[in-house]
Amino acid sequence: MFNNRVIALLFNLFKSMSVIATFAYILSRINSIKDIFTKDFSKYEKIFLTIFLAILSIMGTYLGIVIMDAYANIRGIGALLAGMIGGPAVGITTGLIAGLHRFSLGGFTALACAIGTTSTGLIGSFFHRKYLDDKINFKNAFLTGCLALSIEMIIVVAFSRPLSQAIELVKIISLPMILSNSMGIAIFISILNKVKEERQKIRAFQAEKVLSIADRSLPLLQNGLNKEAAAFIIEMIKKESQVDAVSITNNKKILAFSGLGADHHLPGENIKTEASKKAMQEKKTIIVDHKEKINCNNPDCRLRYAVITPLKINNSIFGLLKLYRAESRITVLDIKLAEGIANLLATQLKLAQLSKQAELKSEAELKALQAQVNPHFLFNSLNAIAACCRKDSAQARELLIKLAGIFRRTLKRNIYQITLAEEIQFCQDYLSIEKARMDQRLQIKWEVPGQLKQSIIPPFIIQPLIENSIKHGLYPLPEGGEIKIKISQQAEKIQLIVADNGVGITPEKLANIFNSSDNSIGLNNIKARLDSIYGTLADFKIKSWPDQGTKNIITIPAEFIFERRKAN
Repeated sequence: MFNNRVIALLFNLFKSMSVIATFAYILSRINSIKDIFTKDFSKYEKIFLTIFLAILSIMGTYLGIVIMDAYANIRGIGALLAGMIGGPAVGITTGLIAGLHRFSLGGFTALACAIGTTSTGLIGSFFHRKYLDDKINFKNAFLTGCLALSIEMIIVVAFSRPLSQAIELVKIISLPMILSNSMGIAIFISILNKVKEERQKIRAFQAEKVLSIADRSLPLLQNGLNKEAAAFIIEMIKKESQVDAVSITNNKKILAFSGLGADHHLPGENIKTEASKKAMQEKKTIIVDHKEKINCNNPDCRLRYAVITPLKINNSIFGLLKLYRAESRITVLDIKLAEGIANLLATQLKLAQLSKQAELKSEAELKALQAQVNPHFLFNSLNAIAACCRKDSAQARELLIKLAGIFRRTLKRNIYQITLAEEIQFCQDYLSIEKARMDQRLQIKWEVPGQLKQSIIPPFIIQPLIENSIKHGLYPLPEGGEIKIKISQQAEKIQLIVADNGVGITPEKLANIFNSSDNSIGLNNIKARLDSIYGTLADFKIKSWPDQGTKNIITIPAEFIFERRKAN
């Protein structure tokens, strides 16, 4: 009789849990809800999450079964998920709200259930970091639920009176509640993990589209953003994004338009929409969600929705990128795609501007600027990241961020002096991308004393040496090899060593390494800049042994540039 009662209760709770699971699945198909669960929470999203999961917990109470003046329930699902997904504040608050609601219903377990539900929210928060790190799968979620509900059963016995009735109640409800709540938690987490996985795949696909557009548009922007370049670029964007129309403008007029409405949205026309003007004034992305806001005078125009993203260089707006849709609304992915393309176009135009500016500078400054942006590195990086998109979307996103960081620092860095820490960070980002290409064939070892990291050095004197070691030393070897970067202070000098165990350099070639017109990347440039800055106070030597490796040794004064800067 006892077993039949437990089995019947378990069956009923699983039916109730299936309602929660179905509800969770339906929510996971709604884009606005999916977006909340696949990113870091803002303050308002945490409030929404608290209210949403508190309601879910309260539903768990009402979907429960009244037994012995108590509730066998699935309230713990919402409380534990709140802590696991939203962190301590969300978990404790949700558990407290649901617990107080249960307390208001009365019964000899009212206080125990209130405490138990709050503790379940707290227990969930202990696993919040693991959830953020994608380490909570179905099994882990189920076991976490079992732990939390077991503790809740102990609390029921500890805080409910009469004790004999509490023990009898727990004997009946413990197994059904532990299994049903834990299964509900595991199913909910599995659904969220699936949503995140879908999002990651889509974002990797979108990143590949952006990189494809960037790769092909770079040569077109060497002379700036004109009508011809804009027309070619929007055709690529339309094909890759599969939107209904694409437009690029300057600050006043349409440069190019492609897709639906091209017969009446003509290049050369003035910008008409208030949304476009607002995007330029506020320097942010604007979403158009109604046909009237597009402000098209043609009654047959089918365009209804748009995302308008400003093209910015140094916080100055020089144009707009617009993606249009006729039937379906603009999605978050459309917005991210537009912003990604706009940022890359702006970066490429900035590079083109720098190239033009460099032509007006002295030959020494021109070489320094050209050395900072190596187009071969850009294309190799794009190819490496594009390949990574197909294998590991998370790594591809990380590498894309590092590539953006490299160019951001390249555009901002002082061409005369930076800190050693900045140069090291630049090199580490570069090595992350090279590591993606070579994997285990490339090993890196750093030896950099912390007290030297704020030392002032000329920019771009370590990275070219690392690139040479990879390209000429390790890459020809099937097994690859190791690069060791060691920085030390020798009396009043700083010594920078970049060494590899690669193929080495023949004595004949080494003897003319600085004289060859086709020498390795940046060696003449580095030597010329060191001579220009330090004169005879700096030294640059290259030692090499065939089939054993190469060692680059740069020695510079420790305080020379710093003291000159203070004097200035």
